Amino acid sequence: MAVACLKMSIVVIVPYYNESDTIIETLDSIAFQTRIPDSIIMVNSGCTDKTSEIIDNWIRKNREVNIKNLFSGKMSPSSSINLGIKSSVEDVIAYVDCGLKIPSNWIETSFKRLIEENADMVSLKIHTSGNSVVDKSFIAQTYGYKNETLCLPGSLIKRDVHKIVGLFKEKMRASYDVDFIDKFNSNSLNRSINSQATLRYYDTNYSDSLMNGAIKVYSYSQNAWNTNGDKKPMIYLFIIGLSLITYIINLKAFIYLASLYLISRTILIPIYKSKKSIDLVISFNVIFLIITGIVIDLSRTLGYIKSFILFSKQS
Repeated sequence: MAVACLKMSIVVIVPYYNESDTIIETLDSIAFQTRIPDSIIMVNSGCTDKTSEIIDNWIRKNREVNIKNLFSGKMSPSSSINLGIKSSVEDVIAYVDCGLKIPSNWIETSFKRLIEENADMVSLKIHTSGNSVVDKSFIAQTYGYKNETLCLPGSLIKRDVHKIVGLFKEKMRASYDVDFIDKFNSNSLNRSINSQATLRYYDTNYSDSLMNGAIKVYSYSQNAWNTNGDKKPMIYLFIIGLSLITYIINLKAFIYLASLYLISRTILIPIYKSKKSIDLVISFNVIFLIITGIVIDLSRTLGYIKSFILFSKQS
């Protein structure tokens, strides 16, 4: 049985969209792992730059690598991953995003853990620290400054898992990972963590500007009501409702509530999410933590409202 497991084949699936700056590094880091994957499937999600051409040129120069570059038209990341899964036959599906520094021992150490622990999925953690002050502030408010967060990219998943929980929810820009993990856990499947390899970003971790950050949060939030396991929309609605009621009934209490919000967004949330939050508060202008927090909440609220309207129409 152990010998049969060790012979399981692995496919790496990579959806991409306008990744010309780092796509060569991504290809090299996947193709020349210490445990070479049996095949690699790159899925073009509708690039408008030269990423696909760069990949084709790389393939011509590395003919010994079993790799396909699929063009799918303009697709969401979840649909692109699904196309890769449908286009492959391997026993284990390794999914990873572009723009990440992938350790050379990623597949070898994750596959070893998959076998030794009889896991259904083995995932990595991603280190988030940020680049500019704005990027660091966004990271402190989301994944955590100088923190390591468990993530779906970098996971090795047995193909049989998809027979149980299905593929990723189609046409989703974000939150398909939350939805998938919720279904995974609901079926009492075994997820293990590979602590021997950690993902990192090449450059910007979240956003290089307030405007791009607002657009990203708004875009990511539009799938919320269609996502199993995402409790944030209900939490936001509760807080907004409580704030409106408090404002109407007692202005003084509303001011206290608003003050608590600013303190939470400036200090408490970053401290809760970040390992080095105190360093961030001391080293960088606190005003950015306040601004990014407000940008996130406003953009998220607008995205949730649009998501709710679209979800209601579909229902």
